[in-house]
Amino acid sequence: MSNEPVYPSVKQGVLMCLVCISAQLILGCVIGVAAVAFSLASGGDVFAFLEEFGDDLLLASVLIGNILILGGVFFYGYKKSKAPLRSILPMKRIRPFLYMPMAGLMVGMGILFSQLDNFYLWLLEWVAPEWLFKMMEEPFLGDSESSLWVVVLLFVIVAPVTEEPLFRGLLLRGFLSHRSRWRAVWISALLFGALHMNIRQFAPAVALGIVFAWWRIETGSLLPALFGHALYNACAVGYWLLSNAGMEFETLQPLWLNAAGGLFFVWGLLSLRRYFQELPADERYAENPPP
Repeated sequence: MSNEPVYPSVKQGVLMCLVCISAQLILGCVIGVAAVAFSLASGGDVFAFLEEFGDDLLLASVLIGNILILGGVFFYGYKKSKAPLRSILPMKRIRPFLYMPMAGLMVGMGILFSQLDNFYLWLLEWVAPEWLFKMMEEPFLGDSESSLWVVVLLFVIVAPVTEEPLFRGLLLRGFLSHRSRWRAVWISALLFGALHMNIRQFAPAVALGIVFAWWRIETGSLLPALFGHALYNACAVGYWLLSNAGMEFETLQPLWLNAAGGLFFVWGLLSLRRYFQELPADERYAENPPP
């Protein structure tokens, strides 16, 4: 067995995330400039063009960025690690009954974070300049006319498939070899939050990163993180559809909805904690996976 340090270290992982963020920003600028140039060349109104297609351009930049940039960085890291793919992306099956409390936890977090976002906007309206509040108030997709299948493709399929291998696969595996378990979890989760480049998404992304890393460690499989990520994003897409249909809440969501979110969250969390304690050691994360 090689004595070579496991790749990536924390510093190397941070650098990989900085590359991802920088490349996504550059890609967004390139797409934006190309769109403006196209609008000018066709003799159209640039502002009207951006107002009509701005959300779709942002969607396209994220879609392309996730596939090419995150996929490319993961491939580079995989080759650099010299580890077998199955040790970075373990896809072993877990006990089916675990998926029910996992789903409950994701639904509960979705509801509670929706309420937290409402409070965040309420506070921001009081303390932030009007221009900043208007910019932050706009949801990611706004009232975009994007086809539903494109939104579902990005958030429910592409995002989990490109982000989980990088963060709960490659990075977490490397960090666990260089830091204590919970430090590795926290660092990978903070980097996951930073990748979203949106202050409204930062806290939810960090919390989800912690939960998905917890599942990855306890089950020894990446499947739960893929499942949870896809389900949480599906809930977000559902909320976006309701918002476009005119169903929006002010500062406080209905009490029954918040109560349901709290119950789902507590039930899912406590159930998984109990179930994980009962799992045999051979079903958990291997500190030194076989070559």
